[in-house]
Amino acid sequence: MLPVATSTFLQTLFAAFIIIPVLILWVAAVVDVIREGGSGLKIAAILVLILVVPILGPLLYFIFRRPKVDPEQAYLAEADRRREAARRPVGGSGSMYR
Repeated sequence: MLPVATSTFLQTLFAAFIIIPVLILWVAAVVDVIREGGSGLKIAAILVLILVVPILGPLLYFIFRRPKVDPEQAYLAEADRRREAARRPVGGSGSMYR
């Protein structure tokens, strides 16, 4: 049997290396869900998943969430796509113009 001091030290180490990172992951997922917004039912369903399954829920949320798109970057990407489409020849394969 382990002495009490060793047992307490091992419990503290367990908390420091396992419980605290899981707690940080859980809080980060809850804050991100609330900050991202969406419909009330969607938020409720994701929060239930995160709160009921404390380790797997946040991991699944961060894996499958949609990436945040900056509106300015989306606009610039669409403008680039239009410029490229305007440069392509109309009709045929285009091999004649290369």
